Amino acid sequence: MDNSFDVEFQNVTKKFDQFVAVDDVSFGIAKGEFFSMLGPSGSGKTTCLRMVAGFQDMSAGRVLLEGKDVTGIPPYKRNVNTVFQDYALFPHMSVAENIGYGLKIKKLANKEIETRVSEMLQLVRLPDVGKRKPSELSGGQRQRIALARALINKPRVLLLDEPLGALDLKLREEMQVELKAIQKEVGITFVFVTHDQEEALSMSDRIAVFNKGRVEQIASPQELYDRPKSEFVANFVGVSNILNSDETNRLTGKSGKAMVRPERVHIFANAKEDNHSTGYRTFKAILKSQVYSGATSKMHFETSSGIRIVALTQNLKISPEHIAVGSEVLVGWKESDMHIF
Repeated sequence: MDNSFDVEFQNVTKKFDQFVAVDDVSFGIAKGEFFSMLGPSGSGKTTCLRMVAGFQDMSAGRVLLEGKDVTGIPPYKRNVNTVFQDYALFPHMSVAENIGYGLKIKKLANKEIETRVSEMLQLVRLPDVGKRKPSELSGGQRQRIALARALINKPRVLLLDEPLGALDLKLREEMQVELKAIQKEVGITFVFVTHDQEEALSMSDRIAVFNKGRVEQIASPQELYDRPKSEFVANFVGVSNILNSDETNRLTGKSGKAMVRPERVHIFANAKEDNHSTGYRTFKAILKSQVYSGATSKMHFETSSGIRIVALTQNLKISPEHIAVGSEVLVGWKESDMHIF
């Protein structure tokens, strides 16, 4: 038992009839950590969150909170709070009443509740909306109020179940920055569930990647992105060029499956074929298609032996040099930019 963990899974399994939703999972979440559980739908991440909250029991194993086994302890007796995607605010109450509801249930004095609600409104950068109803707020504002309501009880762990999923892209990106800043300010352990890899990469101290009820890898965002332990992680966390063993050997002389991120692929339109002196491993390829996306362009190449390579280039110039579809160029990467599984 490691008391530096606020949350610990010890050989946890959860079955629904014959379906294994969580399969013998073990890991710990450190005090004050922003920890994300990332994976596709049905991978087990939300089930794990619900087991921490006490909304779901386990088929086997233990969940520990602050080093104590919480098996059989009901949700309201656990020192955790949950923020949901749909906010779950009471529509008939004011914003201030929503935030202070948990303290009212605990029968705190009205003056104490008022002070704490005011502090929470300051924390979530909405000091002047206390008298409004939730229906008068934007989606991003309602999400902040749900966060304030969860934090006012000063839980040891805050559980966030896809809390930004209902927001549009621009607002979601703004809330990612806000959420991370608030977490740093309050110092509470955040356990965040998402299927959005950019969301997880931008906010987390560490990420657990789930696949079919198991944890494929737990690491920092940079470690996951640069050195994924499996092809699944490489493809789920970002976009990858995956070379099978034969392709890796054919292009580089190395053995094993390999990964190269598209932004690490360089294009040498007028280069000599031998670029070893510059540190690049290069080979001839035909540009098959090009997709313009504003700040970047995605270019699809194919070598003479049928290996497909995707390159991501920044559109830094107003009139970038154009490579015509069908042109033969040299593409390649530095040895250090290729990761072999």
